[in-house]
Amino acid sequence: RCISDGKYTVITSAINKNDYIKKFGRISNNVYELCLSFIIERSVFFLDDIPDPNKTLDIIIEKRGAKEDKALEGHFQRLCARGTGFVKAERLKQYMLTINFRSKKQNINGLQLSDLIAYPSFKYVMEPKRANPSFNVFESKIYTKNGKTYGLKIYP
Repeated sequence: RCISDGKYTVITSAINKNDYIKKFGRISNNVYELCLSFIIERSVFFLDDIPDPNKTLDIIIEKRGAKEDKALEGHFQRLCARGTGFVKAERLKQYMLTINFRSKKQNINGLQLSDLIAYPSFKYVMEPKRANPSFNVFESKIYTKNGKTYGLKIYP
């Protein structure tokens, strides 16, 4: 009930492994970087419509390992410096982006909610026609604008 009735907006990204392998030959280590780029872009689109001049974007990511976290932090810094394919660096700077890596042991509500959303989203991407009651619980929370779904970026 908390998930279906809660006040939040979902912005997530998923890599369709089968399509990715067909297009690029194999899954590369940069899929987390791609997803982070997509999520930041879509978050900026969402924030653009909130009429608050002091908006910020604080990203919390579950720790995966020192090497992996350092690589993702480096990608984040490059995004802030150069922008993404759809959002220029200047536009990112206005939201004072931050990134923080947190352990699952810290029991952060947002990370727990993200975990509950991640797997059903992945299942939806891999088999969109298959019954997915967990996905259905939060599907209405996925960010949409002008009838277009921006909160679920599927790549490629």
